[in-house]
Amino acid sequence: MYSGTDTKVTYLKNDTVKLVMSMDDYRTLLQGNIDLKSAVEMMHECHTIYLEDLGKLDTLEWRMARVLGFKRKRSPATGGDGGYYYGNYVLSNHVHAEKEGKA
Repeated sequence: MYSGTDTKVTYLKNDTVKLVMSMDDYRTLLQGNIDLKSAVEMMHECHTIYLEDLGKLDTLEWRMARVLGFKRKRSPATGGDGGYYYGNYVLSNHVHAEKEGKA
């Protein structure tokens, strides 16, 4: 599916999470935030959305899932293998999270 990430997600007590990521991944999220801001500003100013801005939003979705370690929810239709392409992401420790190495 996507290239992996070196982000380490540790689930702590009291509903807290500790994330450790590379500076490159952190900068990638920053660029995603900048792209999101740009797309939203354009939508507010023009009351429309351009394909370029839609692409920025799509890229941000992918970046956030990859860098933050979110997983696709496994599909029961495939016996639990593989994730729903259009489904929502779940936390990596979720019981229905897509397993590593599955597409």
